[in-house]
Amino acid sequence: MALMPGLQINIGQQLKLTPQLQQSIKILQYSALEVQQTISTTLETNFMLELDEDGPDEAEEFDAADSEYEEEPINEASETELDIESSDTLSDDLQADYEWEEVYIDSPISNSIKSSNNDDYTAPENYTSAEVTLSEKLYWQSDIYSWSDSQEVIASYIIDDIDDEGYLKTPLEDIMASIQKNEPDLIISIADIEQVLFVIQQFEPTGVGARNLSECLILQLKALPQNPYVVTAIKIIEENFDLLSVRDYKRIKKIYLLNDEELMEVIHVIQALSPRPGREYSSTQGEIVIPDLKLYRSKDGFIVELNQDAFPRLTINSAYIDMAGSLGADNSDTKQIKEQLIEAKGLIKSIQSRGETLLRVGKYIIEKQARFFEEGEQAMQPMVLRDVAESLELHESTISRATNQKYMQTPRGTFELKYFFSTGVSQYGSDDQSAIAIKSHIKQLIEGEDPNKPLSDNKLMALLEEKDINVARRTIAKYREALHIPSSSERKKLNKFK
Repeated sequence: MALMPGLQINIGQQLKLTPQLQQSIKILQYSALEVQQTISTTLETNFMLELDEDGPDEAEEFDAADSEYEEEPINEASETELDIESSDTLSDDLQADYEWEEVYIDSPISNSIKSSNNDDYTAPENYTSAEVTLSEKLYWQSDIYSWSDSQEVIASYIIDDIDDEGYLKTPLEDIMASIQKNEPDLIISIADIEQVLFVIQQFEPTGVGARNLSECLILQLKALPQNPYVVTAIKIIEENFDLLSVRDYKRIKKIYLLNDEELMEVIHVIQALSPRPGREYSSTQGEIVIPDLKLYRSKDGFIVELNQDAFPRLTINSAYIDMAGSLGADNSDTKQIKEQLIEAKGLIKSIQSRGETLLRVGKYIIEKQARFFEEGEQAMQPMVLRDVAESLELHESTISRATNQKYMQTPRGTFELKYFFSTGVSQYGSDDQSAIAIKSHIKQLIEGEDPNKPLSDNKLMALLEEKDINVARRTIAKYREALHIPSSSERKKLNKFK
């Protein structure tokens, strides 16, 4: 059968995302810090976008002036050629770009955004002294040590391979191979590397350069003033570290002929050691969290609003619009101004849409979790993405984007919005309980238990039933493990040597 060209007509539906919608989705899923970075980058490349440093009053006056500009164009030629005022793409929404305060005026939860003091101020806790890294600390000690030429080279390779926690996890054979590859004239052996490593292990912080946990603890014990308990601790770690790891204290007492008091002293010596000696030189600056929403308590309840300090106020540079009006349509500058204007308006709309969505989600969370803000975690209600999506008539993916890496500052602290989402645990004949609330009850019961008689999972189940919380023992065990709380037998052993 011969193949011949032909034409076919097919009818079908296809969904395409406009560039503006794609940008809105991207801006919505950004964190506050990422939005700030996007704004900063756009300000550097788009001359139509600028910061609105005027207060609300000045902005309103500018809106009025802009409206006059729309009603009375500079000349007919500019109106016809550039078509800024009559274009469906640009004119209908131009005025809205400046009305930052009025975007959410219909929202019952926040009908205005308060003015803020934009004075530059840095809190004292944000001023930090210069930090010394672990590598710098080790190199400083190496520089003042009297190495031979070959030992100094070996020391530099070893220090480079020590991780941030102070451990040397690279095998000595690999270090020697690396040195031989990069320093072909240097003749060394494993014994030479071990000799240099022994010296580095005497550096501060004590325990640095260890190849495993037991070696790290032994290095620290050997640096302590020697007494019977320190000597016994060294022997236990060298000979029976596995028994110590599983807290098999009965066998330890039997092997080393210790009574309870002596074993307690030995355990206290070991517990005082640092399993990660390099941590003290790690960065101490906390992660910057910028809340997108702020929650206030008023006499009528709670009020939520956008964090006006999180984002700079944006506006359109009217000077370039006036300039475009005096240029011809064929002018390259006119086309560039139009492109930049579309981009600037699109960014402003995307940020406003993001804020509106966050306010709607924040309002729903406050209404649903009102008891949490009054009573704490134990009053947390079950809530899933589907509930919010159905209530706000949005897609679940939109709610997911609006809650991920978005934070709300509340009287109880700053929380990520997705923190308020929790699955419900079915109850027999009563309302479902939030998993977060159940975990909070378990944590509270364990914190108040008798150290000598820790509560078993069965006992926790019975105590929760007294609070009308009916969950299975395996569920309690799962939540307890999620809270990183050991079993009752493990807690009893730990409490014994506290």
